[in-house]
Formats: sequence, structure tokens, C-alpha cells
Amino acid sequence: MAERQLIQQVNMNGRICMLAIARGCITEVGTPDLVIRPGDSVWNANGLLLLPAFRDAHVHLDKAFPSERWISRTPVSSLFEQFQLEKELLAGCKEQRKELAIRTLEAMLASGTTEARVHVDIDPDLGLSHLELMLQLKEEYASRMAIELVAFPQQGLLRSQSIPYIKEALRMGADLVGGVDPAGVDRHVDRSLETIFELATEFDKRIDLHLHDPGHLAVYTIEKMLDYSMDAKMHGKVTVSHAYGLGEVDSGLVAELGSRMAGEAMDLVTSAPFDTAMPPVSLLAGQGVKISLATDHTGLDAWTPYGHPDILRRGRLLAEKYIWNDDVRMASVFEWMSRGSLELEAGDAADFVLVRALNAPHALAALPRRQLVCKAGIPVAGSLWQGNSGTAVWKDISERSEWPDEYNR
Repeated sequence: MAERQLIQQVNMNGRICMLAIARGCITEVGTPDLVIRPGDSVWNANGLLLLPAFRDAHVHLDKAFPSERWISRTPVSSLFEQFQLEKELLAGCKEQRKELAIRTLEAMLASGTTEARVHVDIDPDLGLSHLELMLQLKEEYASRMAIELVAFPQQGLLRSQSIPYIKEALRMGADLVGGVDPAGVDRHVDRSLETIFELATEFDKRIDLHLHDPGHLAVYTIEKMLDYSMDAKMHGKVTVSHAYGLGEVDSGLVAELGSRMAGEAMDLVTSAPFDTAMPPVSLLAGQGVKISLATDHTGLDAWTPYGHPDILRRGRLLAEKYIWNDDVRMASVFEWMSRGSLELEAGDAADFVLVRALNAPHALAALPRRQLVCKAGIPVAGSLWQGNSGTAVWKDISERSEWPDEYNR
């Protein structure tokens, strides 16, 4: 086994350097002529740009449809009709659930995602079958992707009488307590939130709540979440996903709410939807709210035919939506879809993506093919990856792809 893995000629945010990796971490970021020690393994990146590996903060692995056939979706007039439509459509894919989830995971990895928060449907009809599958995949993919699981009562925690199932899911190993629209779905904001926070406290878990409710109802719900978070001493352990309604109210009100969210370290996840309002993320980030980006949908599913597993593509959609066409704002998108800065330092986990691009804004605009995706310093996906695993994998990788279809616009 090599003492260190050295990667030569890496473009690190505009400067060419050499990386030294050992035991899954960056140990040194040096000049191109960093001294090579006896026993070091060396691989030449030939100027490929390094980006921090991506994190998908909200994805559903149990909702995909087969890609080889079109499954028609019909218009619905309410969220409850959508719930029923999804159940009916997914019932026909039951036997392919694992195959479809693996296909999605491999596509996410190929696009550079090495960390994901997965929401798993749980209700009296499904029981814990989806969670059992996701726990299995979490273990199988542990060396390639860090997965955390949210016990998600899609049909409503109270409405579907799913409390005992959520409790069992948390006992089995789900990492977070989920929820959906305490007002619009459960029809009782306080009782729904009280139950969610009681479950989180009892099992020492974090919370991630889907919030689709509109306008001032969304504001009210988040205010109540903040109250419950403070009472339960859950500072930094609560996430609100979507929060579309914050894009429908006065910016001054959002700024005031954002200040409270930052004070309680309540973060917000958005998929940058194009078909509905979305929270003003720049304003909220300016107030100190941690923003995370997500795909939500990874392909054709019951909710949309426009999903895609590539979080970098989703980042570009966000930048296009806000007409961010300058370097600073384009580069800032990477802060919302990764845990690392654009420049890795000694001590950082060696989780990164190598692409052929001039800089981060260029990568966001061009969506280059992911040449290598690395977790803990070991390639786990990408067009140059040979499908092998282990610390010796670098020696099997050719240096730099010359495929003509480099950019996947």
C-alpha cells in the first residue's frame, strides 16, 4: 500500500498544485514540485479542475419510475389527489424498487454526489418496507456515498396515523424525523409539530420537514417550528425543506424570519423549482441562514417528468433563475451543494470531483463530464473510473479523458 497518494497538476481554483492524500484526508496542498517520497503513488491530473464533492440535501430514492418506458401522469386538483396518484403509479414498480434506487444512486455518484439526505416514505400501507430497502442500500454504498435517512410520513403524520410506524423506523436506524405540511396535510399545526418534536426528543434525532403550504401560512408554521425548537433545546437540529411560501410574502417579513432562523441555526433546503414560488435564498443567506441545494426529483416520477440526478445541473438552474452571470455569485452556488470550499486544505476530507473546466463558474455553466469522483481519497465514480475499489485503484486509471462530448449541456 502506498504511503501517500499524490495527484499532480491539479487546478485548484485557478492555481496548479499537487495534492497529498493519506488515510482519507488531504495532508498537504503544495506547489507542483512537491517532494515525492519513496513509497508514494503518483497520478497526473493534467490540469483537471478540482471541485468539492457534492451533497444532495433532499432526494427521494423510492419514487423513481423505470427509464425504459413512459409512465403517463394525469392532472390533479389537490395535493391529496397527488398522493393517491403517486401510490397507484408506484404500485406498478414495486418489484423494481431496489433496481431503480441503485440506478439512481449510480447516476448521482457519476455526477459527483458523495453525500445525500434521503427521504423514505412510511405509512400504514407501505409499512417499513421502503426503509428496510434504504437501510440495506445505505450499508452497501457506505464506502462510496454517505447516506442519511429521513423517516418521512408522506401521507401526513397525523392524517395517515403513522406515528407508531415512524417510532419503529427511528428504532431501526432512521437518522431524522420527517413531516409534511402541519397545516395543509395534517390540518393541525400545533399537534403535528408537537408530535414531531416529541419523537425527535424521545429518540434523540434531528428533524427535516417538508413545507409546501403557501404564503403567510408557511411563515406561521416556521415561526411555530422555531418556538418548538427553542423549547426542545434543538438548536441546529431542525431543517425546513422547500418553504415555497416564503417566495410569496413581503421581503421584510422574510428577512425578519430569516434572522430568527439563523439565531436558532435552522437551515433551509431548496431544489430551485421552476414551476412554483421559492424562498428568496440570497436574502435568507444574507441573514445568516444556511442554505442547501437538492435535486428532490432524480428523473420521471409521479410529481414531475423533469427530474435529474445531477446536482450541478440543479445549481446551474438556480443561477439561471436569478440571472447570476458574474464569477462571484456563480462560484457561491458551490457553497450550497457541498461541504467544502473551492480550495481544499490540509486536514479536509479528500472528497472531491475532477472535471475539465477552467474554473468553478465555467464548470457551473458548461456542466462538464465528471472525470473522477473521489470519496476519502479513493475514486468511486466518473468517466475515468474503472469500477474498482480500494486504495490501489489509482494505478488503474488512465490520465485524463479525451472524449469529444466533454460538456453535457
